[in-house]
Amino acid sequence: MTTPGFWRVLADGNTDDIVLAVDFDATGRPEARFTDLVAAMGPGLTVWETVPQSMGAEIGLTGEGYVERWAEEVRASGRRVSAVMGFCVGSVYAAPLAERIGQWQGEAPRMVLFDPEQASPLSMYWQFLKVIELMSSVLTPAETAAARAAGQAAQQANHDNLPQLGTELLKQFKEIGDLAFDRLGLDAERRAEVSVTFGSFISYLSAAGQLDPFADWRKAVAISSASPTSGLNAARSAAPGGEVDMVAEELRFTAEHTELLRDPEVARAVGDLLRTRA
Repeated sequence: MTTPGFWRVLADGNTDDIVLAVDFDATGRPEARFTDLVAAMGPGLTVWETVPQSMGAEIGLTGEGYVERWAEEVRASGRRVSAVMGFCVGSVYAAPLAERIGQWQGEAPRMVLFDPEQASPLSMYWQFLKVIELMSSVLTPAETAAARAAGQAAQQANHDNLPQLGTELLKQFKEIGDLAFDRLGLDAERRAEVSVTFGSFISYLSAAGQLDPFADWRKAVAISSASPTSGLNAARSAAPGGEVDMVAEELRFTAEHTELLRDPEVARAVGDLLRTRA
């Protein structure tokens, strides 16, 4: 089977139907991956996952642009899509992708969302902080503190403009990154790999902020971790005592956010869900 350019095959169950997974999977991420989930779900499913954009390919790409690229390749394959999964901010993209697929195949695929979250200035700043923490072993405490402060200032100045915030965070990343890369002795190839990955991820988050997934999320099944600041739990934390009416059904698990896609109970439940309701 020919693998589309914007998707990779995680499992080929020799089925006409496919399950799509939307995520930004990059080397070094702390969270479990859809590859972990698919391996634990067992045979019998065909699963495609989105591929992070190559260097420069995401420049100027809107949220609808991401969805269009993915959707057109799926449509060209001629395959029926039985479900669309999304992890974290990938859930934002999963909503319009499922809707678009439903328009041409006559029925909408099921949506399964793992700790669904919308992109926000705070989440973008948090991703910047995680990268700074990874560099902190070769930075002085003063340099680390200055980088954090610069990122926070960018977030506060651009709290209503995700694209501009992304530009500012990339600028700060380059400044502190060049310093850290020099001390680590990284060659040009490795520097480029790290920089492109971070830049692509920031663009992915920024473009997601242009999409409104909430109407479609109300048709979805959410798989929630136990982490209080992730997914629907974060919404509950923001409104203590209130009901979170964002999805059609929620399955809650004891796994932390970083382990959600690796948890055996989650894999068993999702595998059953996809096989019995597809």
